Amino acid sequence: MRKSCAKTKKYLLAGILSAMCLVPTQSALAEGVVDELTEAIKSGKPTLELRLGYEYSDVEPNGTRHAEGFNLRTRIGYETGEFKNTKAYVQFQNVTNIMEQFKYIHDGEADGDEDRDVIADPEGSRVHQAYLDWTAISDTKVRLGREEIILDDARLIGNIGWRQNGQSFDALSVTNMSVKDLTLYASYINQVNTITRDYVDLDGLILLNARYAGVKDQTFTAFCYLLDTESDDESARDSATYGIRANGKLAMIAYDLTYAHQGDYEDGEDHDGDMFNVYLSSGIGAVNVGAGYSYISGQDGDDRAFDTLYSTAHKFNGWADQFLDTNGGGLTNGLDDYYVQASTKCKWLGAKFVVVYHYFDSNEETAVFDDNYGDEIDLLMVKKFNDNLSGLLKYAYYNEDNDSAAVTATHGDEQVFWARLTYKF
Repeated sequence: MRKSCAKTKKYLLAGILSAMCLVPTQSALAEGVVDELTEAIKSGKPTLELRLGYEYSDVEPNGTRHAEGFNLRTRIGYETGEFKNTKAYVQFQNVTNIMEQFKYIHDGEADGDEDRDVIADPEGSRVHQAYLDWTAISDTKVRLGREEIILDDARLIGNIGWRQNGQSFDALSVTNMSVKDLTLYASYINQVNTITRDYVDLDGLILLNARYAGVKDQTFTAFCYLLDTESDDESARDSATYGIRANGKLAMIAYDLTYAHQGDYEDGEDHDGDMFNVYLSSGIGAVNVGAGYSYISGQDGDDRAFDTLYSTAHKFNGWADQFLDTNGGGLTNGLDDYYVQASTKCKWLGAKFVVVYHYFDSNEETAVFDDNYGDEIDLLMVKKFNDNLSGLLKYAYYNEDNDSAAVTATHGDEQVFWARLTYKF
């Protein structure tokens, strides 16, 4: 019995001594992890963007006064160093309207100075981006959180970076580059954070995009975007959009071609639309000239107009933003946009100049509309002062066709002018 007790005491003592040795070891490990995490946070990189902007918009005749806005967008961000194959980034945004002589839309309602024209820059603050990047899998990045997403030329999915609030998405995305020259991207989105500072909940938006750049000077892309809104009605925006894009350079000609078809998905019915874009350009001396055509189908019988989803629509079909209804599929009469463009860099001014001319026509005749929309001239000057500071002047004049049978996509003649100064680091 004494032997048994002695043996038990011996084992108990050994266990206590082992535990005493293990505690400092575990403590040291925990301390090492904390130190590593602290170092990742301390070794991060801050980001700052200040964008001061003035905008003037006048639509005639529409019974309201011209709009003027002068505001400052501030974006402050921080990206951590790497910890266990993980990085974090957060970006806070504030838009302050120093002059707010305009109307804007928020929560689906008109707000601001309602006897003025619209400028889509409501003021306020929000978290614009906040995500984790995980790269433990070779040639793969997994991102979870709120992020800007720009796919291809932003024609269907973009950040609407032109507007002061911009657009971001709450998403889980995966990017894989394990095959040479092939980039595979997949994302699941459940919320869109819009330029009107609204939040659009979705049952899900699935983005699939494959881009191949293995041919010299050429890039080929295939994509599939599946939108499922929270609506259960057959008139829901739910749709499946499939398409291809090819862009690059052949001899002296640069080209960009995109085709997409839209069909039904989940609850949405009567989707059978098409979109086609082509742009060709070439350098002639110091000037780059190009011509393009954009086709977006309208409503054809029961078939609904093509929906350009969550695109950066301002980038396309004229800077006066007469055809933003393409986002949402509301352009009933469709659109044929024929345009020419010229750009050049002026060495003595250190600035880039761009001029674009658009002619807009409808492609679906209805009982109330069977004519062209009008035309537009766009002008841009961009100057980079140094690596951190840049500025621009931008002007758009849309001239509505006064002989049109009815006004559906447009609101009358419009002039818009912008002046902006941007500082980044």
